[in-house]
Amino acid sequence: MGRYSHWAWAGLVLLGACGTPHPARNDSGEGPLQVRFGEEIPAGFASVFLHADEIELIAIDPDWPTKESLADPKNLHGYNIRGRAKLADRQKRLELLAEFSRGAMENDGVVAACFNPRHVLRAQHEGRTCDIVICFECLSFRMFDESGHVANGDIAESPAPYFNRVFAEAGLSVAGRQP
Repeated sequence: MGRYSHWAWAGLVLLGACGTPHPARNDSGEGPLQVRFGEEIPAGFASVFLHADEIELIAIDPDWPTKESLADPKNLHGYNIRGRAKLADRQKRLELLAEFSRGAMENDGVVAACFNPRHVLRAQHEGRTCDIVICFECLSFRMFDESGHVANGDIAESPAPYFNRVFAEAGLSVAGRQP
């Protein structure tokens, strides 16, 4: 190995240990968004979010679904919808998905027993609809597609303020936590 080979290798290892570079720096501005989800999201599911022309933000009430609320077509996965907004801006979608990805990778398996979600991300691409239903209270999320529940995952609480801000900027009211 050459004189600088060890230093170059150490730099690559350090870069990998520091996490993914900010996605905006790697995004070409065309085609699919450049966000790495790692193993946190199934590849086909992630592909829908990366290729979608917009992401729908959906604010929901965290009340636990009942048999009746699950059957009500006005609800989403049994949760009452507080509001919906489209997020078409590429940079905002990129940042939102990067925050989600970072939070999913930050969580070290710590979750609570509740599932009181308030945020939903929905994407559609080539006839497929995928939802990520997020509970920052218990640090977990659930993924659904048109066939139903796909998988679960864990997320850190750190992206919650960013999500709340993006939802508020879109005119959505996110339900507060119950005492």
